[in-house]
Amino acid sequence: MILLAMCAVPMNAQKKKAKIAEKDSLTTASVGRDADNMMLNASDESTPRFINVGLPEATGGTVVTENGMPVSYDTNALSTNKAWRQDGSFTKGASRNLAETAIKLGEVGVSMSTVSKQGRKKFAGAVNFKTNSFGLLNGNISLSGPIKNGWGYAVNAFVNLDPGTTNVNFARFLDKTQIYKGVLTKRYDKGVFNVQYKYANSQMINTKMSPYIYRNGEQVTALDGFDISHGNYLGNSSIWHFREPMTGEYKDIDLLGDTGSRTHMFDVWGNHKFDNGMNLDYNFRYQHSKAGSNSFAYSAITDATNLPDNQRYIYAGKTTTQVYSGLVQNGTVQYTSGVPINTVMGRLELSKKHDKIQWLVGLNSSYYKVDNYTSGIVTFLQEVAENPQRVLLQKNVDGVWQNAQADEYGQWNYNKSMFFYDGSEFKNAAYATANWKICSNLALDLGARFEWHHIDGWWAPNEVRNTWNDKTYISGDPQAIQKDNFNKSFTATLTWNILKNFGLIADAYYIEVTDGLSAYKTANDPLAKTNVVPYFAGGIFYNSKWISLISRVSRISRSNLVASGGFNNSAGENEKLSFNYGIETLGWTTDANITPFKGFNLHLMLTLQNPVMQDFEFDVFGEHYNYSGLPARITSKTLIEIDPSYSWSKFRVWASARYFSKQSCSYPATLYFPSRWETFAGFDYKYNKHINFSVNVVNLLNQTGAQGRISGTNTAIDPTPYYNTPVAGTYIRPFTVEFKTQIKF
Repeated sequence: MILLAMCAVPMNAQKKKAKIAEKDSLTTASVGRDADNMMLNASDESTPRFINVGLPEATGGTVVTENGMPVSYDTNALSTNKAWRQDGSFTKGASRNLAETAIKLGEVGVSMSTVSKQGRKKFAGAVNFKTNSFGLLNGNISLSGPIKNGWGYAVNAFVNLDPGTTNVNFARFLDKTQIYKGVLTKRYDKGVFNVQYKYANSQMINTKMSPYIYRNGEQVTALDGFDISHGNYLGNSSIWHFREPMTGEYKDIDLLGDTGSRTHMFDVWGNHKFDNGMNLDYNFRYQHSKAGSNSFAYSAITDATNLPDNQRYIYAGKTTTQVYSGLVQNGTVQYTSGVPINTVMGRLELSKKHDKIQWLVGLNSSYYKVDNYTSGIVTFLQEVAENPQRVLLQKNVDGVWQNAQADEYGQWNYNKSMFFYDGSEFKNAAYATANWKICSNLALDLGARFEWHHIDGWWAPNEVRNTWNDKTYISGDPQAIQKDNFNKSFTATLTWNILKNFGLIADAYYIEVTDGLSAYKTANDPLAKTNVVPYFAGGIFYNSKWISLISRVSRISRSNLVASGGFNNSAGENEKLSFNYGIETLGWTTDANITPFKGFNLHLMLTLQNPVMQDFEFDVFGEHYNYSGLPARITSKTLIEIDPSYSWSKFRVWASARYFSKQSCSYPATLYFPSRWETFAGFDYKYNKHINFSVNVVNLLNQTGAQGRISGTNTAIDPTPYYNTPVAGTYIRPFTVEFKTQIKF
């Protein structure tokens, strides 16, 4: 009865054939307009930006696919930007919304789809080159053309040499990445078949941390002699002394050369059209990687002048004793090197379009094998200064100065909290979608996914490590993990055109996902449970020649998230914990795309939300902490996006501005960073059909200071000790000018 009433609204406007709003304009309005917009990242040059779906970044991020399958199955072991870059070897990308990502990929968040260029009937080539005001060297060359008998080829070579924005004194480039790929294409009457080989080699140090003085409710200020955006805080060498987690052997590790990742990828994909109108899409992949990574973490900053008379700091590694007096930073550095990873993925999708309904059924399977993922770690002290040197704490015992903790390298706690897991995962899923045009003004989109997730591996909990001869390396047997999870997800979107260009839209999603082996990397039981993500939304849309608008209210939550991290107290003690918690958000988003006259486009988006933490409780240092109901860390309640562009003749000028209201930078929400803008702008000039030039600017307003989080504040219930005090944290990407050239032939 309700459906009949909706289909038979007695309005004159319905006498004409009602226009159902295009699916893409509805489903992607709140998650970004296209893949190019997704790459405007104010935090990182090499990865897509975080697209807000109501969940904080760490709980619902952006998934990248290449030729229909995720670039990395386990981003903890192999990060996306170690195996993929937007390097000019792809056709134009597209974004998938929350529902499409959940049903087709079994992930929570938004996904960016990229498809490799294929062989062509005619020869074509392109050269892209990019540099910036910090000395970036980035470019690729791609060639494609015919062979014969329907066969064609496409090849691409990409190189990225990025010095970053900090003035490090031990390397010219902090990101050295090469990607090479070749594609063979066979075109025939009813379809196309592609085979691709891809090789990626990536070495990088991408930690962006800086010391600064925290001001309550205001932007931080720089320490004397330290440039927040450009000062090097990574030390004076990329060589660090570690204990190998598998053997216990002490050795020197180059954080650039020894922690890089090398990936070989073999893809087969294509489509076939049957005589009955059905279409088959297929994707298969084998991927082998030797994965590595590195990361820095910092805790408290202390003042050496406050030491007792029987203690002092000296510089490490000096032939003569040099006493240090000043600020001292406690930190850790972690590394992973050469971890073998093998992944096999496959996907089959059969679809058909009828007059009133378009349906799709799919199967996808993934097999993932990681061989002894380990991550070694060590603690150190360094001076708080640009190009910091390591320092040692010494105590005077009976007139003799002795090192209190550190060895001659200025380090201690070798592998005290190392990471380890080993084994395999298998996912097998069946899914279906249907786009049903119930009547001329009513459409229903449905999706369902049923997934079996099997884990068969090994990990090292505390009770097992305590039985080993030495807990600082794998000196005994680990403990087995065997888990089977059966996940189900359902999505439904109803679109009702009340008038020709105006109507209502409603969404109801239920998504289940489970954590993999990487949840067991620490010595604490992650208590991994099924993540349940319910999402409900409802709103209106309006489309005309000059505006496309959608406004909706939504509620989303995610339960049983695994949290794992270090906690510090005022005495400088550190303890690793794992526990579960949830996130809940009620939000309102309005998204508009305005084209008032030829050549001009203005995209506007406003989001009002209130992400809060649920069931966030833990015990540490003999104290109980309860953060339930507090604002989620690194999230804003107000988000604004403004994207104007204007094209005329051979020119195009564009800008993008994003506003983020104040964000909590500590779990207890006692410390905040103020609101900020992220700004971009560009000017494009098409010299002719073969040559294009672009000049782009990142952080156009040259805003400086901090964003993200402050280290060592997980238990900062009382914020006053941090006021006007030096701390370490992440920072805003500095003003950068980029120059791009594209030559097609």
